[in-house]
Amino acid sequence: MTTATTASAAARIGEPAPDFEAVDTAGQVHRLGDYRGKILVLEWTNHDCPYVRKHYGAGNMQAQQREAAAQGVVWLSVISSAPGKQGHVSARQADDLTESRGA
Repeated sequence: MTTATTASAAARIGEPAPDFEAVDTAGQVHRLGDYRGKILVLEWTNHDCPYVRKHYGAGNMQAQQREAAAQGVVWLSVISSAPGKQGHVSARQADDLTESRGA
């Protein structure tokens, strides 16, 4: 998922999160409201981060993703690194990373 997001209001503790939208690697728009009533995990990921490498390399993240999916949780990974910054990848590279990690 890319980071072309919009938020209409500030988040408030104890209140529903403000609606936002983001575009995935296939160009599909996802809105928070589309997942109303479901548990949604937003995972900010950077393949160059040592913690990301550690936990994906050990299979920890994939195990958590499988467990969450089995419970009906929706898991979206967000690559939020800006172009030219550490961890930035194209949509195709993001898909390749997902596939190669078995995520």
